[in-house]
Amino acid sequence: MPVEAKTKDPAIGARHTSRADMDTAIKAIVVPALRAMGFKGSMLRFHRPRGEAVDLLTFQFRSDGAAFVVELGRVAVGGFDFHGRHIPVAEARASYLKERHRLGSELRANYGDHWFAFADGEAAREVCAELERVEVWAFVDGMAVLGG
Repeated sequence: MPVEAKTKDPAIGARHTSRADMDTAIKAIVVPALRAMGFKGSMLRFHRPRGEAVDLLTFQFRSDGAAFVVELGRVAVGGFDFHGRHIPVAEARASYLKERHRLGSELRANYGDHWFAFADGEAAREVCAELERVEVWAFVDGMAVLGG
């Protein structure tokens, strides 16, 4: 049964389900779609080799658990250096990148602040619909690749 909670952000709405419910829906709906697209990894970080680079997909949850973002970026197959440390692909997060895209926002690097508000699993389906958009991946193809 969903847990009700109040949020101060009217754009999110007065009710939302718990973070556990969000995780369950994402694992049931989004993760199988990611696997079908060739992504590896687990919550909260996924990666897949594509072309000359690796796509990163990272989930980030609001501290109140009412919503989440999905960020996309690209890194070199061998990983990259970040603050004096080498980061292998499996440990990378899109938030480490200077150039990334927030799923659901306008197709511009480092632009937009789209949050998926969670209500009865709809957000998970919205993420899948965004991931199926050819223009999203065409845009990601043109982004800078970190490392290499």
